[in-house]
Amino acid sequence: MIITRNFSGANITVQKINGDTVYLENQIRDTTEDWFYWAFRVDRANGRTVKFQFNKKVRVGYYGAAKSYDLKTWEWTGKWDDESSFTYTFGENEDTVYFAHCMVYSPEMFDDFCGRCGIEKKVLCKTKKGRDVPYIEIGEGEEVMFLTARHHACESTGNYVLEGLIEQYLKNPLPNIRVICVPFVDFDGVVDGDQGKARAPFDHNRDYPRDGESIYASTRRIREIANENKIRYAFDFHAPWHFTGENDTVFIVRNSHEKLAEIEKFGRLLEAGITPESLPYKVENDHAPDTTWSKTTSPTFANYMLNSMGADLSFTLETTYFKANDGVFSQKGAIELGRCFYKAIKGYNNK
Repeated sequence: MIITRNFSGANITVQKINGDTVYLENQIRDTTEDWFYWAFRVDRANGRTVKFQFNKKVRVGYYGAAKSYDLKTWEWTGKWDDESSFTYTFGENEDTVYFAHCMVYSPEMFDDFCGRCGIEKKVLCKTKKGRDVPYIEIGEGEEVMFLTARHHACESTGNYVLEGLIEQYLKNPLPNIRVICVPFVDFDGVVDGDQGKARAPFDHNRDYPRDGESIYASTRRIREIANENKIRYAFDFHAPWHFTGENDTVFIVRNSHEKLAEIEKFGRLLEAGITPESLPYKVENDHAPDTTWSKTTSPTFANYMLNSMGADLSFTLETTYFKANDGVFSQKGAIELGRCFYKAIKGYNNK
């Protein structure tokens, strides 16, 4: 049995292997809080039943690990042993299996999506490590709907929502509104398998000061593009904390007292348009302004677009890692949520 992290988004340290038990630690790197993301590859474990034991709790979700053979299609292994371990029986023909904390969305998946949809990718900027950060601009219009995800590198659920949203926009564009989308704001973090949340000295979604410069190249360029355009709508897609309570729901972070009625109006449209195939969303789960960590003064993308760029509507959508109310997270369910989200934008825009 060989365990590796030689792929995009990998994150693991093998402490030891004792028989059929593998002892693991996820890599926190420069994240200043204890966080939970991990991803690794197992080769040559055919026919074995193996327990994967992490050194801390809050590492494994309700449904065990996300499993893939190609880093594109994911399913749950079925159950956890507890919140620090899961056990998996490898089939005789399972030569290579990827496991992860959640259903990972890689840059290669976005490349495939753009190829299927005929979307040309552009380069936003160079990262600190010299990588090209991808972004897209589609549609026509004098105004812009600005979409972002992965301000926190490990929060992959929002990329699936973005897919559904963009797919629907291509079928039925908003009049006079084009889309600019940066799917991986913390691109180095996504590729390297970082947590990205609470990165020292602060993470990408705390890099939008109203007065002052951004420290990351991608956030600086996002601000430049925003200043060059008329921003009508701006939405940022995230995942919340690991699980339990509010984290087992899809919710909007309501970031404005002045726009509270407008955000609720949008939420009502979204809830009414949720299909059976979608992850569920309920307005009652939304976060009110200035409660818990939802601060209207935080230097986030959504607050910047609302307060500095004058967007009509700008907020964060948090999409759970594992379950939303009674719904189990799936790639298809999250993509369908994106389709429903866009239909709500369409309805709100026609108000």
